[in-house]
Amino acid sequence: MAIKFILRILPWLFICLLGIYIYLSSRSFLSGLVDTEKKIEITNNIIVEKIELLGKLELCKFYIKDIVEHKVIAPWYDKNSKVVLIISGEAIGCIDLRKIDSTSVQVTEKQVIITLPAAEICNFKVDHQTSKIYDIETGFFDDDKKIIDKAYQLAEVEIQKSARKMGIEKQTRLNAEIILKPFLSAM
Repeated sequence: MAIKFILRILPWLFICLLGIYIYLSSRSFLSGLVDTEKKIEITNNIIVEKIELLGKLELCKFYIKDIVEHKVIAPWYDKNSKVVLIISGEAIGCIDLRKIDSTSVQVTEKQVIITLPAAEICNFKVDHQTSKIYDIETGFFDDDKKIIDKAYQLAEVEIQKSARKMGIEKQTRLNAEIILKPFLSAM
């Protein structure tokens, strides 16, 4: 009796499964024919939050390449994490003209002497478009993104240090004389 019942239901079960298979396969086939991409609509409402007086005269830009190996030593139960980056970056030397005040200017009969503020690094950054990840190895419990982000942060600080070691402030001071001396003499 149970066998007769199974033999009666088996064809209907087969037909139902075949129908489900045909339905699902036709949907995936039709989705390839019909444009099913979602439309994206973006609305922006931009406002100016703050306007800042800069007054910094950019006089020098150093383009820097660096190979950074950032290694995280793991505990005994995990393996060490390491990322090797080929970094491209830049550092900009400038003089902040807002720091010139009445004590910085001396006027005599024949000349005007302006004492410029000290040269400084006003901007430094990693160029993510031209920088590349050369190699990455992570431990079992480490996140690739966190290790890469930390390596980029350390590389950015290293760009600033390297620019300072290479004499960006001295070069900025020389460029200030080259650019400002003729301009001020003509006045």
